[in-house]
Amino acid sequence: MTDHPAIPAAALAAATTRARLSRHSPTLLGTLHGPGTARALLRLDGGRVRTVETGTRVGQATVAAIGEGVVILNDRGRALRLEMPEG
Repeated sequence: MTDHPAIPAAALAAATTRARLSRHSPTLLGTLHGPGTARALLRLDGGRVRTVETGTRVGQATVAAIGEGVVILNDRGRALRLEMPEG
């Protein structure tokens, strides 16, 4: 067995982000980019997490675009910008 040193409290605090997540609208948790593809992780109503890509339906909206740390939803002709929550 290998002993692991305790993680200093300052390092834990620096590595932890606290953010308020909406229970009633999608929240962007992260974006993933690969060759020719982009995906995003969204937290939906009820806490469910879903991986989406351009064209995916999210409730009444459709994922229109995914960029670094941002998702654009088209909700019945209205653009909604989701960004990563700030801690």
